[in-house]
Amino acid sequence: MNETRSGKYGRNLAIVIKVVLDSKDEPYRRSFLNELQNYCLEPRKEGTPPGPGCICELEGINQIDMDNPKHFAKLIKEGIHLMYQKRTAGRALYSLLESL
Repeated sequence: MNETRSGKYGRNLAIVIKVVLDSKDEPYRRSFLNELQNYCLEPRKEGTPPGPGCICELEGINQIDMDNPKHFAKLIKEGIHLMYQKRTAGRALYSLLESL
């Protein structure tokens, strides 16, 4: 089976993230991965209000602090969320996590 577009995106995004994580200590990496995995992939039914996965991850963050692993993870999650389709976002996220 061929790799999906979102799978390829997630795998390649992992390469970029690894460059950053390689320069950080183990507690930073663990905190980053914990925050990244805290992502709601439940799709919203038409006409229903936004659920917990439909939040702006960057709310209250004016500038990303790369020394804060939660900020970095929220930036990645927001980028994936902007794909809009939860199934596509899920494939990208799973591919990213498998590649890390």
